[in-house]
Amino acid sequence: MDNKLNHIPQKLLARKQSLMLHALGFVTGDPTIRIAYPYVFHPGLRVKVDEPGESKWIYMMLPVSRGSLITNINIAHHRTGLQSHISFVRLVEQREPVSATVVYNQEVKDTISATCVIGADCHVVVNSSILLKVCMDFTSTDDMIELGSVEVCYIPEYTSFTEQKRKEVRKVAYQKEEPVAGLFESSHSLNLQRPSFVELFLQKKKKRKVSF
Repeated sequence: MDNKLNHIPQKLLARKQSLMLHALGFVTGDPTIRIAYPYVFHPGLRVKVDEPGESKWIYMMLPVSRGSLITNINIAHHRTGLQSHISFVRLVEQREPVSATVVYNQEVKDTISATCVIGADCHVVVNSSILLKVCMDFTSTDDMIELGSVEVCYIPEYTSFTEQKRKEVRKVAYQKEEPVAGLFESSHSLNLQRPSFVELFLQKKKKRKVSF
């Protein structure tokens, strides 16, 4: 991987940043959705429904400055039930209160692991307020989807770059250390001594299972 990036200036390599958010920022206007915010016995945000069905949406505003380029969204999640699952990850740009524009939409396969990090590769330039929307399908009121960390990878001040710099940044932004198919199985950090985003999440789930 290093050989592929030798021609890229180090200043451009350092442009990409990671914003770590907690799922407690999610809200919803759907009265059939019940959100249980973090508690001493469950540090994550738990989502259940009063009525089973598709297209159960929750929302989170992303505090990313105008002119930035969003390249990745990673969502740590755990679900109970074989059929209930996250079905779409979407980014929506909103200016006027009565209108919004979908700028990114990715379908999530229902065959992903019950405990994993859902990864979405995107190329979204922030021109206005950006909402992260997560769509869930529930087949039972007994099922639950629990959300933890949300990672937003972005390049600040992307629109101020020259076209040549933008091309160079795009090469770096979408460089992957390992193949990815809808979810991230390893760390994207260059510091190999640090545990990965997924490892920390899975370790926490393991400890909770042992303690009860």
